[in-house]
Amino acid sequence: MMLEVRLRAAGCKVVAAASGEAALALLCAGRFALLITELHFDRMNGVALMAQARSLDPELELIVLTGGATLDSAIAAVEYGVHTYMRKPVAVGELEQRVAAALERHRSRAERATALLHLSVNLRRIAEPEAPTYRVAEARAPSQQIGLLGLDTRRRQASVAGRYVPLSRGEFDLLLCLAQHAGQVVSPEQLMREVFHYSCTRDEARSLVKTHVYRLRRKIEPEPLTPTLLISVRGAGYMLASGN
Repeated sequence: MMLEVRLRAAGCKVVAAASGEAALALLCAGRFALLITELHFDRMNGVALMAQARSLDPELELIVLTGGATLDSAIAAVEYGVHTYMRKPVAVGELEQRVAAALERHRSRAERATALLHLSVNLRRIAEPEAPTYRVAEARAPSQQIGLLGLDTRRRQASVAGRYVPLSRGEFDLLLCLAQHAGQVVSPEQLMREVFHYSCTRDEARSLVKTHVYRLRRKIEPEPLTPTLLISVRGAGYMLASGN
């Protein structure tokens, strides 16, 4: 409660969660810039929370604030890209400074991703052919069924277990591209080339694609917290599960 008061006084918008499960529910329901977590909870520990949080939003900033630091948890913090690893008690002003630095890094990344997205959209408007190049296969397969996922490429509609799912143009194009490579890992760079016809670095592609993936999962996954259709393959890209 005191930390919440301190951060609010520093101008932060704060949402508190009493458990790891509650924090995951919040992360699944909305977008956040920063997660500050303890390592020790009654059930889910902080390392498991960070792992799940990273799967939901790879760009989420993480700060560990704990009274039970261990070598294993420090190694896990590095693995999950934790911005700051702090031991309690934390001096007045120090946490606020670390939070401000983490939020600034998140803001800079978001601005860069937005600028790149606008650039890719403008380039697409100038150079895009009448239809994306990968749609050549649509004429041969106007409808596709991949597990619970159904795609009607003529109507540009998607369904999950027979339930219609409204998708934006970009979301449908992304899903269709993944469907063309169902069961295979597709890198962010390849998705940018095939869906948006834009070549960029891996970091740029990752930033641009992740927002679409996040929104797409919330629409097609029965449980977005534990995706089973659109799967992240750490360090490689994304894969649409081929189903049976």
